[in-house]
Amino acid sequence: MCVSGGKDSLVLWDVLIDEGYETEGLYIDLGIDGYSDRSKEKVLAYAASRGKMPIIVELAKEGIPIPEAARCVRMQECSICGTVKRYFFNRVAAEGKFTVVATGHNLDDETAGCWGTCSTGSGTTWRGSTRCCPGRTAARAQGEAAVARERGRNRGVRVPEGDRLRDRGVPMSEDATSLVYKEALSRIEDRMPGTRIVFYQGFLDPSNPLREGPEAEAPADAAGTPQACATCGAPTYADSCSFCRLRERVGKARSLRAARVSR
Repeated sequence: MCVSGGKDSLVLWDVLIDEGYETEGLYIDLGIDGYSDRSKEKVLAYAASRGKMPIIVELAKEGIPIPEAARCVRMQECSICGTVKRYFFNRVAAEGKFTVVATGHNLDDETAGCWGTCSTGSGTTWRGSTRCCPGRTAARAQGEAAVARERGRNRGVRVPEGDRLRDRGVPMSEDATSLVYKEALSRIEDRMPGTRIVFYQGFLDPSNPLREGPEAEAPADAAGTPQACATCGAPTYADSCSFCRLRERVGKARSLRAARVSR
């Protein structure tokens, strides 16, 4: 169970534990000053209340903290964060022999994501949003759940009373396109109540012609079946996976900067 310290993921973890699922928490420390420390505290506090000790991945120790990586490669933080987190979700799941990776989201999150994928006009992007990983032995399918029908509705539910959940977004996400989609959907919802849930249910409907089998998830330019990354062994359609390519770019930028400073 991937947990960020926010209400959605902690509530879902709580529900899964109460429903009898065998779960382990995974927290990824993004290396963001102040924010990451507070989030980790929330995760550790909740885990302790349920007799759990989460798996913690510190990106600084992995050589790719999000703020520095974004500066080095001049990419949006959200783009880098998504690539890095998905990599470690899958790697930890594979190494731990877990069968499912679960992430907690509310209805706002899910509908914004669906809106974003379909607004590109790309059927491949829509199909890829199923997040299935067929035939990828090193990866694990993600089970995603919308745990609340309205943002904030599940605040504090089922979580120890003394633990105040973090309800602020990642400080680097102010310019995320998902926020634009959420604002647009909120305006539609105000005029047409129920739009979000109807839209999301339509997205999940197996009869939706845009939701083809998971084999459709392969990139349009992919040839053949996934192969092992030459660097880390993760499944990829290229010689190196996107994470390793990113880390290599960060390493090169870091070396160039160090060389300039030493002159």
